[in-house]
Amino acid sequence: MFEPGTQAYLARIAEVCGPAKPPRSLEERRDAFDRRGHVWWRPAPDTLEVRNWQIGLAGHEIPVRLYRRKGVEKPPVVLYLHGGGFVNGSIDSHDAVTWGLAEETGALVVSVQYRRPPESPYPAATDDCWSAFQWVLRTGHWLDADVSRVAVAGDSAGGCLAAALALQARDRQAPDLRLQMLLYPCLDTNTDRAVYETAKDPFVSRAGMRFYWEQYLQGRLDTTDPIAAPHQAKNLAGLAPAYVQTAEHDPLHEEGEEYAHRLKAAGVPVTLDRVPGTIHGLMRARFASEVCRAAFVRAAAALRNALA
Repeated sequence: MFEPGTQAYLARIAEVCGPAKPPRSLEERRDAFDRRGHVWWRPAPDTLEVRNWQIGLAGHEIPVRLYRRKGVEKPPVVLYLHGGGFVNGSIDSHDAVTWGLAEETGALVVSVQYRRPPESPYPAATDDCWSAFQWVLRTGHWLDADVSRVAVAGDSAGGCLAAALALQARDRQAPDLRLQMLLYPCLDTNTDRAVYETAKDPFVSRAGMRFYWEQYLQGRLDTTDPIAAPHQAKNLAGLAPAYVQTAEHDPLHEEGEEYAHRLKAAGVPVTLDRVPGTIHGLMRARFASEVCRAAFVRAAAALRNALA
């Protein structure tokens, strides 16, 4: 069913973490997510400088992690928004993805620790991502980066946030993004899609996605707000070019591919990359799977080319 590398990825997680159990609390859910991610974590190579920072705002701070190749001057910027169903995940859980993109692209990668629900429901996350984007644009000199070349990327819930940021950038007349990279994104609050019955992904279920949307939107799954759920956007014209990656066995592939087709119909340049034999979270499986590694390289190349 799954390609061999993905099978090996899952087998190692099962060996280390044991059988998956229904979480009894939010803390257990977050801990299980982090433990699965740590199984395939690898440290950043010595070719990169990695620095933690805080963006100061009125009332709170946004932690960010900055990755850059040593010796590179004025690199372009990738603003990265991590996945985890809005509720889980962090700059730590996605560290191996973000340092990998910095290594592959030569860009300054800014990984954002946005506020999470249920402690901080919508629009806290989108507000933090927008604030981080504005901070990048303001601090190009301090960052020693070329902030005329900025892309946004995100996986899963981070893909939702990246799509929302692209909508905000257009509607608020911000400087153009070079690319919106949406990696197996969740974009639609409708969890009644039939694909949830046929998909075989071990990490994404109808009940799980409904839980995440419920936490994020505090029960307002009937929202028509496109910043909350980009699938609701009526007008997609004029958005940044898009790279949309989906996984064959992930139920979210349907809404991601629908969004890609809608972007293309609206005149937005789109690359759609459906990765066969793989599951949700495939960017974190590249150390086990050649198929996922190749998909990672393609995604990085799309960023590199867009930022050239």
